[in-house]
Amino acid sequence: MKKTNVILVVLVVVLAGIGITVYLTRNSDSKKVYRDFAVQDTASIDKIFLADKSNKTVLLERKDNYWTVNEKYKARRDFVNILLETLCKVEVKSPVPESKLKKVLSDLSVSGIKAEIYQKGELVKTYYVGGVTDDNTGTYMIMEGSDVPFIMHIPGFNGFLTIRYIPEVNEWRERQVFNYNVKDIAKVTVEYPSMPEASFVAVSNGDNTFSLTNVDGSAVDFEYDGLLVKEYMSRCKFLGFEAYIMDELQESKRDSLLKQPVVAKISVLDTKGKTQALKTYYRQNINQAMDDDGKLYEYDIDRLYGIINDKEVVLLQYYIIDPLTVKKSDFAVKN
Repeated sequence: MKKTNVILVVLVVVLAGIGITVYLTRNSDSKKVYRDFAVQDTASIDKIFLADKSNKTVLLERKDNYWTVNEKYKARRDFVNILLETLCKVEVKSPVPESKLKKVLSDLSVSGIKAEIYQKGELVKTYYVGGVTDDNTGTYMIMEGSDVPFIMHIPGFNGFLTIRYIPEVNEWRERQVFNYNVKDIAKVTVEYPSMPEASFVAVSNGDNTFSLTNVDGSAVDFEYDGLLVKEYMSRCKFLGFEAYIMDELQESKRDSLLKQPVVAKISVLDTKGKTQALKTYYRQNINQAMDDDGKLYEYDIDRLYGIINDKEVVLLQYYIIDPLTVKKSDFAVKN
């Protein structure tokens, strides 16, 4: 590189540094400027509170080896870990340009998400998270008590951070229908209303032997493989789902589905006598998928609805639930 070019590069860097310093100094003469957003010791963070202007709130609290949401649900570990990483690594990318300052401040005051971070029960940080920059690589934020917002980012990450602070309870909840140790499963009942002959009950006898019966408790009329029953019950130890149906649609969607035929009902009884039940329902072919002959499928071929314990409506994927929706005849001894 020519000596002249080197001098020009150095000059540009120096002038940029002077510009930022002047900006902050000029603003700090009459304004409060706080820019220390990050919390380095995330291991000591034991509570995070998020709230938006529409009164949606999320309270995340650390327990012994898990987090809870709003003191009621277990939290998704992956979401919490991403947020903790964000709290640790978030940095100032640049000041907000003067031309955008008024709008950014207005947007933060109208739609900013409030984030409170606690360590060992003490509030250590409070700031507000706004929208994304025009190039989608920065996020507007402002510390509580500060008059000056900043464009924030995580070095090496190209994207905006607002979604990581979203105060939607269901986004933070674990997405699990079943979550057991196999030894804690006493019985699994699978019912198909449209083909009752395929329904069955898989039973753990408690002595490492397993039985298969009809739903009414009567013996099946064929020889079955107890090892297949055991293997099937092990599949039932965990079942996840894709998403919760939005809160505002829950009640109407549940009432609508409960009037429709059930595709399958899977109930797990644990050794403490508690039952967790899932009913599944066909989903409309929303994406207008067609078969090889160009005909529309009657229903969605990838997803279906589920209702957990007759309360919450969720979206399931067939490839996740298919291993649990076997037929009674699948347990027959193969000769």
